Amino acid sequence: MAVKRRLVLRIAGAAVVLAVLVPGYLWLHGDFRRWDDEAKLDAACDGLLDRAAIREVLGDGDVGVREWDGPAHQVRCEVVVEGGGRVEVRVADETVIGSSVSDLYVYRGTGRATPSVPVGGGWSGLFGARPRGVDGEDFDDVTTALTLRCTAGDAKSLMVAVETDPAEAGPLDDPANRPAYARIAETTARKASDVRGCDAEPGRKVRSLRLPVSQDEYKPLAEADGTCAGIEPVSGVRSALETARDGAPYEVCLLNGPDGSRRYELAAAFGPYALLEFEENRTYGAQDRPVGDVPARNRKRADQSGWTTAKCPDGTAVFTLLAVGRHEDKGSAFVSGDLAQERAVLKVFAERSAGAHGCQAPATP
Repeated sequence: MAVKRRLVLRIAGAAVVLAVLVPGYLWLHGDFRRWDDEAKLDAACDGLLDRAAIREVLGDGDVGVREWDGPAHQVRCEVVVEGGGRVEVRVADETVIGSSVSDLYVYRGTGRATPSVPVGGGWSGLFGARPRGVDGEDFDDVTTALTLRCTAGDAKSLMVAVETDPAEAGPLDDPANRPAYARIAETTARKASDVRGCDAEPGRKVRSLRLPVSQDEYKPLAEADGTCAGIEPVSGVRSALETARDGAPYEVCLLNGPDGSRRYELAAAFGPYALLEFEENRTYGAQDRPVGDVPARNRKRADQSGWTTAKCPDGTAVFTLLAVGRHEDKGSAFVSGDLAQERAVLKVFAERSAGAHGCQAPATP
């Protein structure tokens, strides 16, 4: 009887111990996990991320971080939150132009990609995405790219690009869902400016964003009121695809013919985007593209592009007109475009864009 009583007491004692230790272990384990996740977020991307913003957008799940090696002035990392999605962040200054800096930029909109739109709110930035599927209603690679003009430190500018993929994000065409996609880019830009000693003037908190422009949103040229505004009628052109300006560091205006085919692509690049334009043209050896040594040049019949430049607060800006087509396509703008009209188109586009960015008057060829 005594043996049974001792056995019962031991079992009861063990149960009490387990009842105390298991919750304690679980509490300690959970506390350690939270501490470990916070440490990972604080260290990611050289400490340039805002932990609260990551949690706000991606939730409270377990954290995984991946880092890439790169030039001294460029960092790149990916944060994955279990059940919450992922974000990929890149931060660099202008000294890495010519290496892998092209990864920093949102789709610039002159190819298949949906044209990026300005972030606005006092930011020099772009918000872009790549349409997925035939209907183009869903998007991949939703990216916010912000450019900061430094007033202190060694760098002239900082560039922040963030690709955000929240697991629970609603449709991008719902305006209420879009600001979350820019939240991490916005807070990273503010922190990067402080940590890097850039002392840039940031924009305001992003509370609304335009939807990236769809390729089927062409309008009659006469109705253009954004990046294509002011362009007079052009031979062979019936419609325009444009975005708002609103401080964007890269602007496009696309002009189509009566059959919907592309005839002209106009682009304006400022700050590091202009540096990237020059570097790409030097790298690929394009003879009829700007590389920074010739301020302005009219398109000639054998060339595909003309350009002009302007002095701006963040350096030299470049404005280009590209005539689309091939030698064998006799009806294309490249072969049959009116050169005098093209010069007038580029002049209006460049003057309006330069004026909106506080630049000097564009150069005359």
